[in-house]
This record gives sequence, C-alpha cells and structure tokens, in this order.
Amino acid sequence: MKPSTKILPATPQPLTIPTVQSGKYNNLAWLDQGLIVQADVATASSGHRFFWLTDNLEIGDPVAIPDATDADVTFHYYPQRLPNGKLGLRYSTDMFELNGPLKDTNQYVQFDPMTEQLTTLLPASLPRDVMMHSAVVWSPTLDRALITDRQYLGSQYYWWTAAAGLQPLDLGVAVAQYFAWSPDGATIAFFGKPSVGSGSVPGALTKPANLYLMDADGGNRRMILADAYGVAGLQWSPNGRWLVIVARFNGSRDIVWLVDSQTGDRLQLTPEGRYQWPVWSPDGSELAVIWYDPADTGVDGNDYVIRLAVPPLAR
Repeated sequence: MKPSTKILPATPQPLTIPTVQSGKYNNLAWLDQGLIVQADVATASSGHRFFWLTDNLEIGDPVAIPDATDADVTFHYYPQRLPNGKLGLRYSTDMFELNGPLKDTNQYVQFDPMTEQLTTLLPASLPRDVMMHSAVVWSPTLDRALITDRQYLGSQYYWWTAAAGLQPLDLGVAVAQYFAWSPDGATIAFFGKPSVGSGSVPGALTKPANLYLMDADGGNRRMILADAYGVAGLQWSPNGRWLVIVARFNGSRDIVWLVDSQTGDRLQLTPEGRYQWPVWSPDGSELAVIWYDPADTGVDGNDYVIRLAVPPLAR
C-alpha cells in the first residue's frame, strides 16, 4: 500500500543564473574545509578531477589526492563526506601493456585534506564486477558499508565488514541506486524500483521509484514516499530528521525537495529545472546542488553549483 503524504506549504527559492564561469560538473561533497566538485577538465589524463570551489562557487584549486605511482591513469569518482568528516571516493587505476590486456584496479579510499593522507577502506581485492561501478555508504563508525553495483536492470547489494567481507543483501526491489545512512546509525534510506519492465535500460529509466527506510540491520523496510521519477540524489540532514532529494512528481521537471523522514511529507525548495547531487552543509543551514544548463542551451559544460538556504522548519 502506498503511503499518504502531502506537500508542505513553502515558496520555492527564486533562482537566477550565476554570472560566474560555468563548467561540466558531476558529484558534490561538502566538507568542513569547503565544497568539492567533480569536474571534467581537458588537462586531466582521466578526463576529470576533484576541485575545491571558491567562495563564489567557481572552480578553484585541485584537491591534492595523489595518483597511483604504478598506473598509467588514476580515476577519482563519487566524492562524499564520510561520517568522520573526511573525503571518501572510489579510486581506480588503469595500466596499459603493449600487446597485452588492460589491467585495472578498483578500491574505495579515504582522503584527509588536512594531512593529504590516503587510506584504503575497501581493498582492490574485492570482486571487479561489484567495485567497478560501485556506490558505497558507510555506517557512522566506518566499520560497516552497504555497497551496490549501480546497475539499471538488476542491482546487487552487499554488506561489507573487514571480518566477514561481502555478504549479499536482499532489498525486495529490482533496482536501488541511492542510499543514505542516518547520522545516528539507526536507519538507512534508499530509492528502489519494484519493477524495471521489459529489460531495456531506457525502459527501466522511465519506471517510478519509491523512497524506503530500513533499520541498520536491513530489517523493518517501509515505504515513506511513492512514485518519484528521475531521482538524482539522496542525503540525510545533519540533525537526522530530513532527507534532501532531487526528483520529479506528476509530470514536473526536476525539483529539489526536503522530505520529512518521519512522515514522508515533502517541502519544495527550488523551481523546476535540472538538478543533481544535493548535499548538506556541515551545520545543516544550507544545501548545495548542481544546476545543469539552466539556460537550456543544450550545450555540455554550462553547469553551475548553487547554494540554497534551508528553511527554519528543517533546521
């Protein structure tokens, strides 16, 4: 049975296209030291790099993550703020050999921007088909992770601990691609699609997703919001009450919403547009989000990072 939820009274925040230089952006993380964006840059051998954003939300200095010394190319993917305040990311390498097969590795690491130290959290010895496209969320104590292979037609999900390694997890849905672990460690939120249709990726992308909560052991799964389309982000507020999402409902374009985790009621933050990767500021007073090509030019690279004030109701 679908839950009964409502849209809370709110006035979407008026947005104007920033006057700063645009870029081609994907993924955000908000650390105590500032905002980090994954940006496509022609000068990077991997095609993209992580950068600090300046006060006016333009590309600043590159994040000083060291590349592997024994690889031809090192890739940094999916920056996220870890529960300990450091930067988590998927760290992959490629090694090319003349007349030989490509050799690659995939692991998950922690980067401390204060000491510039890189620490392995998930080793490269984990199965390639799991880690190559993995999305990872961590318990607040960083001793347990939930991993998905990010497939569109039939996802696989796993628990991971150092002692037990990978353990399969059945979520009761065909596909789930966004996960978020609550700050108190008690609850995991995720978007899942009960069905993906006939088996084509374009068809699967048109299917609605539901927002679920489950206890940290995977039990007590319950739906709190139904029929979201084009989901493009999910993250808990620092106070553990609200979830920020990007989704479409009832034929709209993308909207940044706050969802009450206790009721499933939602509050609209932005006008309709194209948004992705919303993240909370460490103190919970603001959100940042990527605003894709707000002038609808149809040209890649006209993206901006914007900041949104969190309404008093959700602080």
